[in-house]
Amino acid sequence: MLCSIFPYLTQASAFFGIVSAGAWFYSSIVKVSREQMVAQRTKQALKKGETPNLAGVSLDGNDVSATLSAQSKWNAVGAIMAALAVALQSASSLINCG
Repeated sequence: MLCSIFPYLTQASAFFGIVSAGAWFYSSIVKVSREQMVAQRTKQALKKGETPNLAGVSLDGNDVSATLSAQSKWNAVGAIMAALAVALQSASSLINCG
């Protein structure tokens, strides 16, 4: 029975590995512009009925805090996908279908 799922474990591991690489690559290039940050904070503040806090630090037209936050989220996605890939690869190596 376990041997019947062996190919799927390997394929799923490869899939999650590719998704992980893509997420980590994207995390290295994602940028949030000052305009995007202002729009996000304004939208969030309107939902809560508050005044938006538009303070921030910009570098080359990109908001530093929002960019770091976006990069952190994509980095986490990459790490989770890599963990799944390794777990599936480990599970497939434990199954000896000789």
